[in-house]
Amino acid sequence: MSTAPPRQRVLVVEDDDRIRAELRFALEGSGYQVAEAAGVATARQHLAEGCALVLLDLGLPDGEGLDLCREMRAAGDDTPVVVVTARDANEQRIGGLDAGADDYVVKPFDTEVLLARLRSVLRRSRGDVVQGQVRCGELWADATSRTAGDSRGNLDLTPLEFDLLLFLMKNPGRAWSRDQLLERVWGLHGGAGGTRTVDIHVRRLRSKLEPDPTEPRYLTTVCGVGYRMAEPGGDA
Repeated sequence: MSTAPPRQRVLVVEDDDRIRAELRFALEGSGYQVAEAAGVATARQHLAEGCALVLLDLGLPDGEGLDLCREMRAAGDDTPVVVVTARDANEQRIGGLDAGADDYVVKPFDTEVLLARLRSVLRRSRGDVVQGQVRCGELWADATSRTAGDSRGNLDLTPLEFDLLLFLMKNPGRAWSRDQLLERVWGLHGGAGGTRTVDIHVRRLRSKLEPDPTEPRYLTTVCGVGYRMAEPGGDA
């Protein structure tokens, strides 16, 4: 099992003692430092001390996990957040991502898959992607500054939305299946994360970069395959 660099402190916010102990055991076995919170108030105290990533349950005794995530983002705290919850409805997943979470994992979860997704989120937060700027029509993405925009100005993207956009823009004209995107962008294999995750992120990304998301010019659907970014000199 791969180990994390020292001083990577993960905050586990979970009110179930058994699940919290399971997560602590897995994280410490992978070389992470672990802080624990059974509720929102204690989580706030740990966040003030700093951490590399938050594993966040939603239904907590003293508050709602998504409210804590929104509070972090409103305060300018971009610490990566991975929601870990039993809520599996599509609209709940979308709500979690809209609140600023970087990933959404449904219980019961496979520990190794969760650790892989955690590593993927940490890589994205460190900016471990190829450097340089790419363009497609008026749309541009800069890997060095991790910013993207068009003629309207900069786009407000989450780290994962940016990585998905950058990957597609670096491979224009090619159709990618959902499983391929899960592997290349999320770092997951065999559809372990669920292909609905890809659809949710594509939908959110289109809402931000397409002038008319119902008639996408840049990020198009390839029927029976998946998604494709338009060629730089194409219709976009």
